[in-house]
Amino acid sequence: MSAPTLILISGYARAGKDTLANGILEWSNRPCGRINFADALKEASNHYLEYLQLEGDFFNETFKCDHRDFLVAAGRLARSIDVDIFAKHLANFVPCIPNTEGMAHETVVTSDWRYANELRVCKNILPELGWRIRTIYVETAGIGPANSEEEDSIEAIRYNHSFDHELFFGPNERQSIMHAGRDLAREWKL
Repeated sequence: MSAPTLILISGYARAGKDTLANGILEWSNRPCGRINFADALKEASNHYLEYLQLEGDFFNETFKCDHRDFLVAAGRLARSIDVDIFAKHLANFVPCIPNTEGMAHETVVTSDWRYANELRVCKNILPELGWRIRTIYVETAGIGPANSEEEDSIEAIRYNHSFDHELFFGPNERQSIMHAGRDLAREWKL
């Protein structure tokens, strides 16, 4: 049996990272799931709302978009105290979090890899626990960075890291992106 695998997907917002992740997960034959670096921030933000007895859920896309400024500010605060906080959280808990059937994940896809330190932290923690790490860069024609911070962080990753796969798509190629995810799941025997 092959080692459990963390797949980190990087690229600009709206480039197809989540669609690729869905393709990989759909065709994985092993217990699998998606866990993102931002999940800890969303969970903590939901606890904040609950504590104040406010309605809302940061895992809900509409609510998240409506209140993105709060998430950005909370994330910046946390990263200013410990730049590796979200990466350490993910890397330490990926091996422990069961899937919906209560089984340990053997494949975890993370579709929000945005900072070079996230890979460094995962490489420092997960291989010692028997995990391998695969990396993918996704780009879609006509999709650029959402802001200068995203542009700088993704460029830093691309400059400092050789990806296992780099995928380039034209506009409106959702099915091609899904198909690429399925192909990777088969190729990597996930």
